[in-house]
Amino acid sequence: FIFIIVLLLFVMGMKVFSTTRVVNGVEAIPHSWPWQVSMQATPMSPIPYMHGCGGSLIHEEWILTAAHCFIPLNKPSYWRMCLGKHHMNSSMDVPSAEKCYKVDGIIRHKGFVYEQDRTDITNDIALVHLAEPVNMTREISPICLPKPGAVMPAGTPCFVTGWGDEKVLLSLLAEKLNQAALPVIDFQTCSKPSYWWDTLRPSMICAGYESPDELKSACQGDSGGPFACAAAGPKTTWEVHGIVSFGPRGCIKDKKPSVFTRVSAFSDWIIDNIKKFIYENGKTN
Repeated sequence: FIFIIVLLLFVMGMKVFSTTRVVNGVEAIPHSWPWQVSMQATPMSPIPYMHGCGGSLIHEEWILTAAHCFIPLNKPSYWRMCLGKHHMNSSMDVPSAEKCYKVDGIIRHKGFVYEQDRTDITNDIALVHLAEPVNMTREISPICLPKPGAVMPAGTPCFVTGWGDEKVLLSLLAEKLNQAALPVIDFQTCSKPSYWWDTLRPSMICAGYESPDELKSACQGDSGGPFACAAAGPKTTWEVHGIVSFGPRGCIKDKKPSVFTRVSAFSDWIIDNIKKFIYENGKTN
């Protein structure tokens, strides 16, 4: 059974329909990124749920996101995972494809020490287990994981998606799901002193634009959300190569492109923790 889950994680992400991609921070075609999650939290009832982070559906029971999203709300009972959204105001999606799921497990990387050391944001990765399996639809389906160790070549245009807005700080939300194509920047360039220097680690991906005239794209997407790249092949298959992790204060700054957790550096961690959770909790779905 566990082998089947592991296999599925690497073969999902086939688009059920094709769309035209538009670069540089535009509204996404509704439901064209069917793995996009709006992670919503409330500290207590009756306070309403509020969008806190993005995430990626990678299996009918699992969401991939950033560890820093759970500072300070780190209990499963605080959260719900909403899929099939386009408008942040759910009443605007007519007809609605949205479905929200309760959470019964949050697994943060034990090497994520940002809360103790604000200069170290390595291992910014987390898994969320859903209390019930997702009902897959045209508007809700998972994305593939990349091959272990895979590194996308510099210049590859991958897409970041989320309810962030390039015109404002990420703490303010866009009304509709946005997308932006950001070219991958090689590690040697992005680790230069004028860029991110020693803040950048090999387990991260840099992507964005160097010219100030193009920096408007660098803010697209919420923390924890996907950085999706099209896999080579006859059919359009998408892989989540990055998790939105950090960027410059205010989002826009010359030679400070967006930084993502490189998912392929954590392939073993993802599989091992899914296996461990299943064993410890007796999950059989």
